[in-house]
Amino acid sequence: MDFKYKIRTRYSETGQDGIIHHSSFVIYLEVARVEFFKELGCDINKLEKNKMFCPVIDLSMKYLKPLYSLEDIVVQVSLGDYSKVRFSLSYQIYREKACVATGTASHCFLNDSFKPIPIPRAVLDQFRELSPDPLQPDGAIISF
Repeated sequence: MDFKYKIRTRYSETGQDGIIHHSSFVIYLEVARVEFFKELGCDINKLEKNKMFCPVIDLSMKYLKPLYSLEDIVVQVSLGDYSKVRFSLSYQIYREKACVATGTASHCFLNDSFKPIPIPRAVLDQFRELSPDPLQPDGAIISF
């Protein structure tokens, strides 16, 4: 399943050249990730109230074309690799049918002492519905 989330770029995100600043692209990914999790039935705020956190541990972006203020874009989110303790998401940002950026982010879950914990069972179950059995018997991650 590819999840799609619509966003409108804002004038406040532009530089003097009228182009959306590269840092705003990361915010678009984060907004889409939170909505993706909500679609899976996982409320980030509830996780955090239960002292579980889901930080970004690695992020890579490729900027293919500029964006400008007040453009409608779509951020597509896809589940990548996952194990019992970490997962990755792939992103594509589209303006109409043109891909303007791609990205990948790796995440884990932490407890309130900021120690790694297994992915919550409900989230892992949702991941398995999206992409069954990504783990080899030895626990290694299989790339998709």
